[in-house]
Formats: sequence, C-alpha cells, structure tokens
Amino acid sequence: MVRTQIYIPETMHERAKLLAKNKKRSIAHLYRTFIASGLKTSENRGRDLTALAKLNIKGGPKNLSRDLDKYIYGGKK
Repeated sequence: MVRTQIYIPETMHERAKLLAKNKKRSIAHLYRTFIASGLKTSENRGRDLTALAKLNIKGGPKNLSRDLDKYIYGGKK
C-alpha cells in the first residue's frame, strides 16, 4: 500500500467517522472503499462511451443536434 494525504472539509470527515463507526470499520477502510467505487464508476463510463462509438452508426437526420427535442418528444403540438 501507499500512504497518501488529502485535505477534506471537517464536516465531511465527521460524517465519514460516524459512518465508519456505525459499520464497525476503520475510517481508512471506508475511504478506500469509496475511492475504489468511484474509480470503478469512472472506468465503466469510459467503456460505455467506447461501446457506443464502436456501433459506428452512419446516417440519420442532418439537423439532429439542432432539433433533438423534436426527434425525442415529437413535433410541435
């Protein structure tokens, strides 16, 4: 493991300490869990966009970005 130091707001630290106490875990374990969860979420977002780009969709309306609401919600009523 690598030792690191970060600055967080005192209120956030107090809330984390309370949560760690309620879960009967160390605060370090709690922080490691949060960081791992955040990294996993970020990595998955990147994969989702890559998968979308690999679909290689061609064509479609030329004014899609301008008239997106029309295509999603329908024309004027």
